[in-house]
Amino acid sequence: MKLHSLIFLIVLIFSLYIFPQVIDSTDIQTEETLDGLLEESFDEEDNSDLYNSIEELILNPIDLNSADIFELQKIPGVTSNIAEMILSYRNKFGPFYSVNELYAMRELDRELIDKIIPFLKVEIKSFQIDSTITEDNFYDEIKLPSKLKLQLRSRYGNDLQTRKGFENGIYVGSKLRAYNRLIVKYSQQIQAGIIFEKDAGEKDFNDFSSFHINAKDIGPISNFIAGDYVLEFGQGLMFWSPYSFSKGADAIFPVKRKGRTIKPYTSATEYDFMRGVTSTFNYSDLSFTVFYSSKKIDANVDSITNKITSTPKTGLHLTENDLNKMNRVTENLFGGRIAYKFQNKLNAGLSAYSSKFSNEFEANSVYDLKGNQFRFYSLDYDLNIGQLNFFGEFVYNEKSIASINGLILSPLKNFTLSASIRSYPANYINLHGFGFGEQSGKTSNEFGIYYGLKWKSDFGLLNLYYDQFRFPYKTIENPVPSSGDEIYLSYLIKFIGKTNLYLRFKTERKDVTENSGELKSVFMRIRNSYRAELGYVITNKLQMKSRVEYNTYRIDKSDLNEKGLLIFQDFRYELQKYLFIYGRIIFFDTDSFNSAVYEFENDLTGVLTNLPMYDDGMRWYLMIRYKPIDIITLSVKYSETYKPNTKTLSSGNNLINNNIDNRISFQIDVNY
Repeated sequence: MKLHSLIFLIVLIFSLYIFPQVIDSTDIQTEETLDGLLEESFDEEDNSDLYNSIEELILNPIDLNSADIFELQKIPGVTSNIAEMILSYRNKFGPFYSVNELYAMRELDRELIDKIIPFLKVEIKSFQIDSTITEDNFYDEIKLPSKLKLQLRSRYGNDLQTRKGFENGIYVGSKLRAYNRLIVKYSQQIQAGIIFEKDAGEKDFNDFSSFHINAKDIGPISNFIAGDYVLEFGQGLMFWSPYSFSKGADAIFPVKRKGRTIKPYTSATEYDFMRGVTSTFNYSDLSFTVFYSSKKIDANVDSITNKITSTPKTGLHLTENDLNKMNRVTENLFGGRIAYKFQNKLNAGLSAYSSKFSNEFEANSVYDLKGNQFRFYSLDYDLNIGQLNFFGEFVYNEKSIASINGLILSPLKNFTLSASIRSYPANYINLHGFGFGEQSGKTSNEFGIYYGLKWKSDFGLLNLYYDQFRFPYKTIENPVPSSGDEIYLSYLIKFIGKTNLYLRFKTERKDVTENSGELKSVFMRIRNSYRAELGYVITNKLQMKSRVEYNTYRIDKSDLNEKGLLIFQDFRYELQKYLFIYGRIIFFDTDSFNSAVYEFENDLTGVLTNLPMYDDGMRWYLMIRYKPIDIITLSVKYSETYKPNTKTLSSGNNLINNNIDNRISFQIDVNY
């Protein structure tokens, strides 16, 4: 631990003297982009990797003068229709000289431009000086980027209460949480990165470590990665990152995956990434990608049969039992992809791979994994015809075909419709995909139809979706086939200057298994959520947000009928130019965990969580961000949850013999 800490300290001190170039902070824009996309879940999730995904887009913006319609759609909020407007403007008036030129486009809403500009850049390799560019504003319009850039992020956190696992000596490590990431870039072509991460209770400072080298546009090689990387093909049915957006406040954006083929792995999720080498070669309208990976994974292995009984995806190594599962099995994987682009109309790809594990899987049911070798073949497409965008993917695993097909229609300027149909058979076992659906991260045993609508008018912004799904085979929750549906409706309106009113209704009906006398039966669970939120700007330095949310939870044909209420007040205050204070106080009262109200919470940069507030109590936090100099941001957060009518919190090894759960975390970000 001391050695790794010393390395990062030396790098930090040394870098302060050799790197003069400043990269503007992306914290606020990243958080605002994610805020509306993530806080609709009824599940406790750590969405920190999604933060990295958006942050990566901001730190590696898309060039307005070279991007095609498919690249522009990788930006949150940009549909094929909006991308087509931008390309039409570029074709008509020539290359952009500044991203601010987008404000001259009457077809685009100013608020939308404000949101997408951080993801864009303009590179001009050769140009004639425009008459509007004078000597006074020349350097404001044309900026030469520094060749060398560096990002260092170190984060440490500690629970102030001691959990049962530490008291009993069951957890093998300390309470300290630690995360360190260093990324060095040279120009736009070379990047190297390293990550060390330790969860609370883990023994080693580098319990998880990751490394990569990335080179772009070198001769015939458009992209090359050695080390850890992820593959994002098509709609994610065969390959995707271990993180992606699910159904949320935007009814259109999450439905369609926007893959980046290959990219370095810069997150700390300890599964579903590749470790080896991959490269993409471009030739005219064709691109060829090859990849190889050899990676150890955590697994439970039967001591007698030597077969894999399960592959837990927690990344936690807190106990001796966890350590026995660590890196027990090796997966060797290789494959390739050929893709074809036709102007801005069609982007299609054919992919295939073969995967072999060092141990065989033990099947407990007819649809479980069996054997140790698996092959997958995929066809994906993205087609633009006028105002219509068709997209989809088909994957064959030598047993069945999984598919998703959808369309996005923009008949009017600020009116968008979407629809998709997904079919994931029970015997389609996905090893590395993450398709759109109801079961987060599980692209199997599901059939669903989704409809979405987004309408921006002078009267406000309306988002509406309806998703109907069924699970043809048994699931972990239900021993028999089950089904359900979900309706979401939100309305956002701005009035009286910079005041926003946000209203939201969400209902979810799903089959669940409950005890009925001495037998278990399937009942319909109905969960409703009603939210009203007011965001307002008091002064240029003080912003506040107030929310009231009410939940109901009911099991049909039973006596279970619960409710929950949450109220919070949030503020952001700029005390000085480089000193920001964030705070929130939350009051909650629910009948049990069933009626918990989930509270999506921004945290230290790069940390996002969706916390369930249940029982009776309050939570508050205070966070300070300070920039002593332009290249350094210091952050500290203290949070506390208090339940006056409870003697203990949590359960099992995480049990706290107290009614207070508090934590303090510290982070330093260095950006050049």
